[in-house]
Amino acid sequence: MKRTVQRRVVRPKRPSYVPFLTLLASILVLIGVLTVSFLFFLFSDLSRPSVDRFSLEVDSIFQKVKEFPAVGDTAAVAVAFSQTSGQEQYETEKVKVDTLVPKSPAASDSYFDDAIFIGDSISVGLRVYGVLPTQNVLAEQNVNILNLINGDAVYTTTDGQKSAVLPAIDQRIKNPGKIYILIGANGIPGLSNEAHIKYYAQFIDQLQEKYPDAMIYAESVTPITADSKYIRDSFTTEKINDFNDKLYQMAQEKGIYYLNVQEVLMDDTGHLISDYDAGDGMHLKSNGHKAMYEYYLTHTVDADGYANKIVE
Repeated sequence: MKRTVQRRVVRPKRPSYVPFLTLLASILVLIGVLTVSFLFFLFSDLSRPSVDRFSLEVDSIFQKVKEFPAVGDTAAVAVAFSQTSGQEQYETEKVKVDTLVPKSPAASDSYFDDAIFIGDSISVGLRVYGVLPTQNVLAEQNVNILNLINGDAVYTTTDGQKSAVLPAIDQRIKNPGKIYILIGANGIPGLSNEAHIKYYAQFIDQLQEKYPDAMIYAESVTPITADSKYIRDSFTTEKINDFNDKLYQMAQEKGIYYLNVQEVLMDDTGHLISDYDAGDGMHLKSNGHKAMYEYYLTHTVDADGYANKIVE
């Protein structure tokens, strides 16, 4: 009698998908986190005033664009520039500054706490791009020297009203320790340089009478491109340069300081650096205003009238 042998069929054990699913879920979570982080970074970057966002036609650049509050660029530029400067070895000498302010090691941005920057649409960019706090910048489009000496209500005050320059200064910075002036582009086309400088000197007289202890910095009119849309017979690079020469002479006579800020904005041909051009050949993008700010930082005079001049 044959014995029947029963064979057990052993089926292969199904593999577990739990480790795979766990790994897949982890990867998806990581991708999600990275995506959210990237979008947050992108949104944060685009929400800041940048060079490309404001490369607009000048006729509307400061009228249609929303004015941004200071976004910390002032401190950022100051810290970065100070750190760079700190790594370099400067040979300096303490010199008495009569008129032309020499290059010096970068100051702290607190140097401008008691400063007011008076100007036209060029200086408006210092405020719009967050390079300097709104409180320290008194600037509007189309302002010229006659507006200032005649007491025209051209500057917007903190309550939204228009005011003449001297009351507007008092509202922003009571008894300023430093006054920076960048005025001229709107007056050069319609005035001879001789008459223009005479009116400018009258404005300096007004400032010195009201703020006898303030350090006054007259800034050179900034350069234009060779193909600027503002070029005409009465507004050329040659006339701008002649105006700046006469402004320097006037600064000597009035005992104020002169900042040759155009030198940091011009190329080898004497025209505005193309990368700083906002589109019309005269006004500046944010990188141009930051270059100006770095120039301010490295061209300062101490309260005693001396500066630590960098020996080239």
